[in-house]
Amino acid sequence: MMPGPEPMTALAKHCPICGTRYDGAATFCQKDGAKLTSEQRDPFVGRVILDQFRIEEPIGAGGMGTVYRAHQTTLDRHVAVKILHPELASNPDATRRFHREARVATSLEHPNLVRVFLFGELPEDGSLYLVMEYLRGRSLTQALKTEGALPVPRALHVATQIAEAVGMAHARGIVHRDVKPENVMLVERRGDRDFVKVLDFGIARLLWDDATHLTQSGVIFGTARYISPEGAAGEETDARSDVYSIGVLTYQLLTGVTPFEAQTPVAMLMKHIHDQAPPLRSMGAGRRVPQPVADVVQRALAKNPDMRWDDAGQMADALREAAEHCAVPLPRASWAPRASTLPPARGRRDLTPTAPVPLDRSERSVDTSMQVPGLSKRPRWTTMLAAFVLGAAAVVGGVMLLKSRGQAEQGPLTELAGRARTALQAGHLDAPPGENVLELTARMLEQAPRNAEARAIRREAVLTLREQAARARAGDELAEAKRAWQRVLVFTPGDPQAVEAIREIETAEAQARAPEPGLRLTPEEVRVGETSTFLAVVDGERAVGEDAHFELWRGRRRLRRVPAVRAGDEKRWVGSYTWRAAATYEVRFVMGAGEDALELEETQRVQRRSARLARDDERPRTTLRPTPRPSPSPTPMTMEASTMDEGIDWTIPAPGMTASPPAPIVQEPEPAAPPPWTGGVL
Repeated sequence: MMPGPEPMTALAKHCPICGTRYDGAATFCQKDGAKLTSEQRDPFVGRVILDQFRIEEPIGAGGMGTVYRAHQTTLDRHVAVKILHPELASNPDATRRFHREARVATSLEHPNLVRVFLFGELPEDGSLYLVMEYLRGRSLTQALKTEGALPVPRALHVATQIAEAVGMAHARGIVHRDVKPENVMLVERRGDRDFVKVLDFGIARLLWDDATHLTQSGVIFGTARYISPEGAAGEETDARSDVYSIGVLTYQLLTGVTPFEAQTPVAMLMKHIHDQAPPLRSMGAGRRVPQPVADVVQRALAKNPDMRWDDAGQMADALREAAEHCAVPLPRASWAPRASTLPPARGRRDLTPTAPVPLDRSERSVDTSMQVPGLSKRPRWTTMLAAFVLGAAAVVGGVMLLKSRGQAEQGPLTELAGRARTALQAGHLDAPPGENVLELTARMLEQAPRNAEARAIRREAVLTLREQAARARAGDELAEAKRAWQRVLVFTPGDPQAVEAIREIETAEAQARAPEPGLRLTPEEVRVGETSTFLAVVDGERAVGEDAHFELWRGRRRLRRVPAVRAGDEKRWVGSYTWRAAATYEVRFVMGAGEDALELEETQRVQRRSARLARDDERPRTTLRPTPRPSPSPTPMTMEASTMDEGIDWTIPAPGMTASPPAPIVQEPEPAAPPPWTGGVL
């Protein structure tokens, strides 16, 4: 009969977010990834830290720490206190990441960003803490789950607040990298029930710090449902990656669904990289969305980052302009977005046509400060006409010149891109020579180093190789998986994900090559005068003792102690012995003493040396000697003795000769038992 489920009393941990209970061996929630909380009393609850923050209860947990609601007695207010998990507090990398998160958070000031008051280390035990404003509200995830698609005015109100807050961080050179509903809180402020608070800049990085990149290409950050194509491919991300994530979130706010659905996270990443987002007005409640608003969202979802806005602040402005154009009522933000100070991106341009801005009459008046004395202050119409004709001719000529140059440059690139796409579809990623993705895209990048098409084709090739590696690894095809990751390194040298995967595979290969624990004797058949090699393989989980040696036993008598030499690692020990007598022996490997002693045993049968194995100088010979007789005899005839395989002497003595019996093979006596061992090595 199958055992029934464990009683609830046996489940010792629970998820602080979804409430799912787990047994004591679990660490993280399988549903939302939050660190599980033990059923036993939290040591921080009821504790007063820094002489002013009384911890009341845990309200959430994440990958770095637990968030508590606390009461600040000095100001009589509630705050949120985030404390690093104890097992991570001693990790230097985790500690540095915590300080980095705190510094980033405290440097940002915006009404739609959660405020951070202070951070540091607790003097009592060194725990790292972060004190933030306490939010009473609900997450955007809860709102979407209960309400579905929001009315267009509400959806745009929430989306523009998110974009403005993240855009302010972009102006400071900071990327969020994980914009999703779970990191957005809706609270009530001044009668606005949809006031946004953006959380968790814990994995943000400085855009301009080229000397100390906090992350590297090849490492995927973010959530699969909201991640950008370049983030899904493990490439470098920037502010435009956040624009894509905000576009996915806005799409969901307006339609009730995300652009892509898939059964697995890997399939979701593939859709972000390859598939175009369905038109917003064709999905869910999107038919009620005005076309200009849908166009703004679709542009944010462009696969090519150069086709999106430079930062989230620009997207917020575009959403507001589209809403005003369609007469959608939208509350004005209390925080005016700052002009972006991001470094200009080469090859990036605004593809949205800008309507001409009408100038009032004062702006169209002529500036008299720069006029030449003696000339009329009002420009003559003939002069204006001539200037217009010359300017038009210059513009047309410049456009024609640029167009001709662009066509000349785009011709070879278009042809190479087509060949590269064909090679990609055929699976010719790095072979055959000349017609493969690697070489064709390399030629494209030589002509245009920032060519988006070449980089996109390479991203797809790398993703294909990663999928091949994952399938091979799942099937324990280590060599095939290793080759796939090595090919990834050809496309993206130094890719940390590939380097780490190859290191893990090589470790698995080494473990697979390692023999099973036990004692092995080679060769299996041995004779007197031959040497046996002993190999003892110890289980890696056992403690390794200092006194490791082999022993030779016959019956209940120990005959000899043979030294054991460590062979490369602490799991293998080697010894050897040349046998001097035929018998059946027990070879034992002994390590340690007392209860922790380890003993392995194997039987070795030593056979006698046969005549055919004897050396030539040891073969028995028959020596013929003449016997004196009174009468002369014919000259004696001597024949060499021949030893046949059966061991019979076929030598025929000549007349008058006497054959001497063969010398017997004397077996070497068994050596006496050695005296008790006193610590020396024999």
